Amino acid sequence: MGGGNLFQVLFGTIKSRFASIVSRLKLWTSWSYLRTRITNLIKDFFYKLLDVRPKNKNDYYTMFGWMVSKRLAYFIIVMIGVLSLWYITATTSIFSSIGPTGGLRTYKYNSVLLRLANNKVRIKGRSGYIAYVGDVTKGYVTGQGELYSPRNVLLYSGAFLKNKFEGMGSQYFDSGSIHYIGNFHDNLYEGTGTLYREDGSVEYIGDFFQGMKEGQGKLQDGGNNLIYEGSFASDEIVYSELLGKDASEIRQMYSGGQVLYEASADLGGGDAVYLKDIGAICYEVSNGSAADDTPKTQAVYVLSDHFKIGSLAADSVQELNAIFGAPTYEGNSAAIFPEAIAINAVNVGEYAMNGKISMDTTENFSDDIVVNNFDRDYTVYVYTYERGDLIYSFVSNQAGSGFYFYSIMKASGEA
Repeated sequence: MGGGNLFQVLFGTIKSRFASIVSRLKLWTSWSYLRTRITNLIKDFFYKLLDVRPKNKNDYYTMFGWMVSKRLAYFIIVMIGVLSLWYITATTSIFSSIGPTGGLRTYKYNSVLLRLANNKVRIKGRSGYIAYVGDVTKGYVTGQGELYSPRNVLLYSGAFLKNKFEGMGSQYFDSGSIHYIGNFHDNLYEGTGTLYREDGSVEYIGDFFQGMKEGQGKLQDGGNNLIYEGSFASDEIVYSELLGKDASEIRQMYSGGQVLYEASADLGGGDAVYLKDIGAICYEVSNGSAADDTPKTQAVYVLSDHFKIGSLAADSVQELNAIFGAPTYEGNSAAIFPEAIAINAVNVGEYAMNGKISMDTTENFSDDIVVNNFDRDYTVYVYTYERGDLIYSFVSNQAGSGFYFYSIMKASGEA
């Protein structure tokens, strides 16, 4: 019993000696104590920092004869550092390599720091979406990259030069399907390329200039079958290229659907070949030469109420006059055989001009029709112009209105 009491006395004495130390350790390691200490230190730091009033002459810097408080100078330097850090974090993701961005820095489109970038980056658009991922040089989008819409749909992938499409690239519809693959210059299609419809079928393969079909090219239908191969200008087929060609030569250029309309002897003969997939009618007549009596295209009728030549376009008489000048002929005229075929073609599915022309026909086949006669009293209003060695005649139903189709023929009248 005596030994046990002695042990208890000894343990109590040791415990009392270290109790205060243990209490202090618990206090110093508690979060509330640490938070209070850190808060007080920060408060003391900013209190001293903001207390910019000098206490004696040693608290001044002399600069150009002016005395500047040292504490004020320290405060200004710290604030500049804080603002700089805030700006950097606001305009670029400096810790992007930690996240799922592939190690690419992200900049706002108007960031000053973007002007100094010379590598692969991500650029945010005005509303905050990722608009571009790719190369930049001295702040310009230059090199290979990808452009995205606000809905994160890829719009363009390929070469850039100073923020513009330049070189080989691919452009996409808003739906995400391919629209064009080929060469670009100054954001426009230029050079060779392939144009697609939104359903994925190829529309055109060939040359482009300033965003339009220009040069040699091929048109295809929705099934990717070749329709036409020839010259293009200002996004349109150069229909005058068909003039002077016979049926076999036209078949080498055009392979779409067609209907042959043969004029009876009473109508003076001649064939009107309706090239349905390019909206044109070739009027073929023989030239009466004993050496070569093969019918050749004397006139091409273009079934369009819109006309383009170079950078100029027209869909009214006033605009035609601005392009050609005053017409060489203007007035009413009885419809002739190829015009009758054109009038009935533009009236398919809609009412145009004064409606269809009644015809007496004989069908040899569904695509070979003999026209025995037609309403000779059907009247049209014609505006005729000359430009170079070509004559253009625009056909309407009355004076002062727009036109429904037009014809092209050689000024000499020869095929």
